[in-house]
Amino acid sequence: MNRLLLLLGAAGLLLTAGCRKDDVVDCAPTPVPPPPPTASSLTLAEFTRRNSVPGQTFTLVMGQDQTITTKAGATLSFLANSFTLPNGTLATGLAQVRIREIYSVPEMVLANMPTTVANQSSQGAQAGRLLVSGGEFSIKVWQNSVRLRLSQPMGSAGVVVQSPRPSDQDTTRQLSWQQPAAKGPDSLGWYLNTAPVVPSNPGTSISYRVTFPLDSIGWWNIDQYWSKYQNTTTAQVEVPTAAYGETRVYLRPIGYNGLARTYIVNGSSNTRWQATMPIGAEMVAVVLQSINGQLYYGTQRATVQSGFVFKPTLTAVSEAEAVRLIRQL
Repeated sequence: MNRLLLLLGAAGLLLTAGCRKDDVVDCAPTPVPPPPPTASSLTLAEFTRRNSVPGQTFTLVMGQDQTITTKAGATLSFLANSFTLPNGTLATGLAQVRIREIYSVPEMVLANMPTTVANQSSQGAQAGRLLVSGGEFSIKVWQNSVRLRLSQPMGSAGVVVQSPRPSDQDTTRQLSWQQPAAKGPDSLGWYLNTAPVVPSNPGTSISYRVTFPLDSIGWWNIDQYWSKYQNTTTAQVEVPTAAYGETRVYLRPIGYNGLARTYIVNGSSNTRWQATMPIGAEMVAVVLQSINGQLYYGTQRATVQSGFVFKPTLTAVSEAEAVRLIRQL
């Protein structure tokens, strides 16, 4: 028995010796730090593509007048024989009209479609200011892989759109705005169009009626100027650095169906964003970032005052969580 105890004790001493730092094999596992995040395909452009409002497709018969109704209740009326092929030949047979429609601030954020007037000198005093939207529309007509254009006889042809009025939109004058498919560095801005918007009342609810000429235009918007613009200041939003990522910063006016685009403050290393806003307006700063494929999201609600800077706290979120939070705006 004593011999057995001596053997066990010697084995224990050997095991203890085996745990010395000088030995090759450690007795206890060494914690391994997690690998650094790797690049992902989930850029903000990909996030928008996957979560923006879905398109709707309808079949058009080129030889007859036709009216279609979208999921949101807008009606689009097309005249017979009003579309041509790129070479000017009248289109015949069947074609497909592809429509996307946006009526709410969450949809604007998910689609990256703010309602800011194009920041160009041609826009005058309204440049860079926010519009209150009665509906944004992308309307394109295709025949297989060929994009059709309106023939525009007598210069009056167009697609007549009758759009339901959003619940928080008032009935003051609406204007028609266009966003060209590509026009300089400010392609996200809206340019005033001459097409009149006429309030109408088909049944019990007010709607807007306008004729869009389509052609090379990417998007159309039924809007009114935001009436709060009187005394203004530069509203700024501060965000964490994103040297190796992407950032989108918006300002959402409380009680109005619009979304302001902000611009990077020169020399801020992408950490300060700004837009001209009315003093005293209640707004929510909305920040969405993608860094190495990881999404970060944050908001802050405050009243715009001279010198005030929004500083929303950003939190790492999944794609599904980002969509859920944006839909709560």
